[in-house]
Amino acid sequence: NVQNPFKRALFISLLNPKAILFLLSFFVQFIDPNYPTPAIPFLILSAVVMVFSALYLSTLIFLGVRLAQGFSQRKRLSAGLSSGVGGLFIWFGAKLAAASLH
Repeated sequence: NVQNPFKRALFISLLNPKAILFLLSFFVQFIDPNYPTPAIPFLILSAVVMVFSALYLSTLIFLGVRLAQGFSQRKRLSAGLSSGVGGLFIWFGAKLAAASLH
């Protein structure tokens, strides 16, 4: 049982079969089969992808926290934007329901 959210996310990410299959299928084309130890370039490519993924997701997290703090201080703006998105979904649902399927 992992209590730390970072460790839990890391554990889930490392055992994610979709990510493992993606890395295996995508990186094969960039690895020279004649290289004495093909695992080394594979690990380097995987590490580069993981570093950029961590940077990207960390940026999203920090921006999300900042936006959440901003919206918690501006209740009217938050309510207005939520209503606008709700209206957009209702409009899209009505448009989808009215669309013909031929």
